[in-house]
Amino acid sequence: MKSRVLAFAVWLAPLGASAQTPDEPQAEDEATRRGRESFQRGLELARAEQWAEALESFEEARVARDAAIVRYNIGFCQRALGRYVAARQAFRWALAHGDTLPAIHREDAKGYLKEIDQLLVHLEVTLSPTNAAIAVDGRPLVRSKEDGAWLAGVAPPGEAARIGVQRFRVLLDPGKHLIVAARPGHKNAVSTVSYRPAQRARLELRLDRLPASVRVESQPSQAIVRVGEREVGVAPVDIERPAGSYDLEVTRDGYQTYTAKLALAAGQRVRITAKLEPYVTPLYERWWFWVTAIGAAGSAAVVTWAVARPEPEPPPYESGNTGWLASPTVHF
Repeated sequence: MKSRVLAFAVWLAPLGASAQTPDEPQAEDEATRRGRESFQRGLELARAEQWAEALESFEEARVARDAAIVRYNIGFCQRALGRYVAARQAFRWALAHGDTLPAIHREDAKGYLKEIDQLLVHLEVTLSPTNAAIAVDGRPLVRSKEDGAWLAGVAPPGEAARIGVQRFRVLLDPGKHLIVAARPGHKNAVSTVSYRPAQRARLELRLDRLPASVRVESQPSQAIVRVGEREVGVAPVDIERPAGSYDLEVTRDGYQTYTAKLALAAGQRVRITAKLEPYVTPLYERWWFWVTAIGAAGSAAVVTWAVARPEPEPPPYESGNTGWLASPTVHF
């Protein structure tokens, strides 16, 4: 293994080299100089089998010039570190752009790819909802142009990204992984899994909708809180409900009832302060109003009766011995 890496030193010269004539020597630009130094340092570290440090140096050289020989060295270090998915990408790139790559290294790259394909984990993932974002070991997935699979461990560390489909295949390195699916308004689906080399497995990631959280306070406090037909406690009180519409009612003796309509979204947090106004008793609900009203009604009835009662008829007159009856005459 070590001899293969050390042989790369003979290919350092073309890195960033430019045509020049003996009479007009051309100075090496700063980027090329740094690339050469990084590449040489990577070779020395690889010679000492310090693969992580060597990989970092080769990555610096790639920034200066992205060449097939540099990618080959990157893939070699990643393979030594057990990062097979990333090594697979590096070797594929080197072969696709390796017109200057020596035949011996081209054959080695093809052999490494066959070896890696026998080690990768094939994971069939079912994701619900499909617009959730997913990350593996704190890195988003990358789509492979060659076979359409999603690759874990290739992208730089970053936030989860959406795949946009419900079922998809992920290529993983053997070992332990943390897989997280996330979507606003939903509880994260978190799965810690461990796979052996060449394992084929299935994983279902289902995200549950988060309930909405409502904190109800009242002024004054200690008012009774109802959601719909159900009494949920005395303010201040914290309530959790699924997304939807609800009728809120806050009551306390001596105060007018506070009502509101809640339209809650999944995962939403709401804080409500119900300011209760003192209850003013209507005139018709006061006891003295009815006593007075009844008394007034009684007096009115007496007056009405007195006014409307008929005049009493006088008793019949006596005609006396003569049989004559005198009737009074009334003039208007």
